[in-house]
Amino acid sequence: MEDHVEEYVEIYFSYNTFETDAISDILAREGISCIVRDQRMTPYPLTIDHFPQQRIAVPASEVHRAIAAVKIARDTGALPGDGTFVGDDD
Repeated sequence: MEDHVEEYVEIYFSYNTFETDAISDILAREGISCIVRDQRMTPYPLTIDHFPQQRIAVPASEVHRAIAAVKIARDTGALPGDGTFVGDDD
């Protein structure tokens, strides 16, 4: 019997730990699992002023719902909006 493992896709990154913790909580309330990848654990850490970059990844099947939930939280002021959506060129 083969187990199906869903691919996780990075949707957002930030240098603000408060923001990534809040996103993780928001997604959990929406029933969306996520992984917060802390980049300080890599051989080439990405830091600004000693704060590591953190990336939010969600199951591929939940990308659109997750992005919508984060956008609503940013638009209503529940998140500081310090981070950036992956692939956002703005």
